[in-house]
Amino acid sequence: MITTLLDLDLLRTFLLAVDLRSFAKAADQVSRTQSAVSLQMQRLEEITGHVLFVKQGRGWQLTPSGDLLLGYARQLLEINDQAIQALTATHISGRMRLGMLTDFSEGGLPLVLARFAGAHPQVQVEITIDRHAALVQKLQSGKLDVVVTFGMEMPEEAIPVGRLPLHWIGNSNKAVAQQTPLPLLLFEAPCLFRAAAQEALEKAKRNWRPVLTISSVTGMWSAAGAGLGIAVRTGMGLPESCIVLPASAGLPPLPAVKVFMLARQKSPTPAVKQLTEILHDTLKEQLIAIRRKYK
Repeated sequence: MITTLLDLDLLRTFLLAVDLRSFAKAADQVSRTQSAVSLQMQRLEEITGHVLFVKQGRGWQLTPSGDLLLGYARQLLEINDQAIQALTATHISGRMRLGMLTDFSEGGLPLVLARFAGAHPQVQVEITIDRHAALVQKLQSGKLDVVVTFGMEMPEEAIPVGRLPLHWIGNSNKAVAQQTPLPLLLFEAPCLFRAAAQEALEKAKRNWRPVLTISSVTGMWSAAGAGLGIAVRTGMGLPESCIVLPASAGLPPLPAVKVFMLARQKSPTPAVKQLTEILHDTLKEQLIAIRRKYK
């Protein structure tokens, strides 16, 4: 009979350390010192009876045992979180009006709604997909409860989620990025991605021309995948037909955008509070995964 029990707190710190690739960053997340996190990982190795980390240069990497534990850690923590949500969701009902950009709706929205619907079947969720300015206006007028969006700057009242670097997006045809002037796929102004692309190209003294102005992310992906031009987006929802162009493409560096949430009320209803928390945690996990994939 197996009597050894894995400590969920240790597993959560272990997962943070792996996802963030840093004991120090994990320590910040759990409000501990780096040495305390190191001791936690040593304790986890003692419990499992296996070495989980091995030094690699100035950093470290997971051993085969560490990789094996990683998958189980994600499952155990997911089950724990689902159990807590289910036990606290019994009497929650009401309406939640959520607004987000198309980027998020094509990425994390289905997972967020699945988690929320399973835990809160009595809550009615209304989704609005629109551009940033329209979403903020609807939030301020009371038509939305929570908005998820991007920004170069984050308002003081915002709930921070994370950061995502911007990328030049094209297809496998490297010749498109070498064209002069550079063919750009743009959103209608005002658009922070459009402004970031133009500013970067102007600093690099690189000529460009608009070949398509569009209001649909799906349409932009189709145009970029077909080789019509180069787009500037994050890696969120990137389809197989498109690629993040490497530094060898010769295009100037781009900044990162901040991902955050805006809430209409400082004291939200239980339904709004629960969905906001699930949305925040789900998107944060996705941002970490996207940064690791396209770093």
